[in-house]
Amino acid sequence: MTEAIFGLLGVLVGSGISWFQSYWTTNREAEKNARYLAIRVVCILDKYMEDCAAVVKDDGLCEGQRSKENCLVPQINIPAAPNYPDDVDWKSIDADLMFALLSFPAEIEDGNRIINASHLIAYPPDYQDWFDERKFYYCQFGLIANKLSNDLSEKYGIKKKIYNEWNPVEDFSNELRAVAKRRNHRTEEHKAFIKKILG
Repeated sequence: MTEAIFGLLGVLVGSGISWFQSYWTTNREAEKNARYLAIRVVCILDKYMEDCAAVVKDDGLCEGQRSKENCLVPQINIPAAPNYPDDVDWKSIDADLMFALLSFPAEIEDGNRIINASHLIAYPPDYQDWFDERKFYYCQFGLIANKLSNDLSEKYGIKKKIYNEWNPVEDFSNELRAVAKRRNHRTEEHKAFIKKILG
C-alpha cells in the first residue's frame, strides 16, 4: 500500500514538474514575442507620429511662396496608415492594447475620408477648411500614435526615443486647440449665414 502511495506521489510530482516546465517555457516565449512585437510596432508608431507632425506643419508654401495661381498647395502628402509587420504574435500582448493598435488604421481611414470631403468645399486661394481638417485630424493621429507607442514601451520595457528640442504632445495639443478654435468659429459663421438666408 505504501509503495502504491509513493508511486502515485511520484507520478503526480513528475506530472507537476512537466506541467510547470511547459507553462514556464510557454510564458517565456509569450514574453519574448510580446517584446519583439512592441519593439517593431513602437518604431513604426514613432515614425508615423513624425510624419503626422510634418502634415500639421505644412503651411502650403513652397520655399515660402504660393503657387503660380497664388494658391496654397500642400507640400506634404498625408502618410499611409501604420503598416504593422506580419511576423508578430498579436495574441502575446494585452487585449485592450491589441484592439487599440489594430483599430487605429481604420480611424485614420475615416479621418482621411473627411479630409478629402473637405477639399470639395474649401475655397481658393487659401483652402483654409481643407488645411484645417488636415491639421485637426493629424494632430489627433499624432497624439494617438504617441500614446500607443508610450503604452507599449512602458508595458514591455522598451527605451523610448527622446526628442531633445521637440515635445510632440505639447506641440500637437497646441496646434489642435488653435485649429479647433478656427473650426468652431467657421461653424458659427456658417450657421449665421444659413439663418440669414432662411430668414
